[in-house]
Amino acid sequence: MGCATTAPLLPRATPEEAAGFTFPLELPSEGMLHLEGNTAAAIQLAMDDFRPRGAAIPPGVRPDEACLYLPQSYDVTSAPGPEGVVLVEFQQNDTACPPSPALSVEAISGKPLREITTYAVDVRAMRILAVGVQTRRRP
Repeated sequence: MGCATTAPLLPRATPEEAAGFTFPLELPSEGMLHLEGNTAAAIQLAMDDFRPRGAAIPPGVRPDEACLYLPQSYDVTSAPGPEGVVLVEFQQNDTACPPSPALSVEAISGKPLREITTYAVDVRAMRILAVGVQTRRRP
């Protein structure tokens, strides 16, 4: 039995562009990632809450800070938590979205601080259990 969906349409290439793409016989092993289904679902759920696709950038945001509202400006790390929980962490990717010079800096290094957002996702019920925010030193 198929799975019916009412999800919004996602951006797709034109049929001509799609016809020009050739799939390899096997996925390249270099750079390959394997995510278990629960981990992938937990990351999607957390990202949909953290930076929803297509969400508008709030009015008054400076152009140099607009990238902070884009999902692709963040790196994602996940790890198993206590039973039935997947931890999903979002960190700003400094290459995709350079830190603002106006950010608070760490006293010793003088480097801007990084805000890390971590989601605890209960994969048994597919719900967000908790969200935590920490400030850490940038590497």
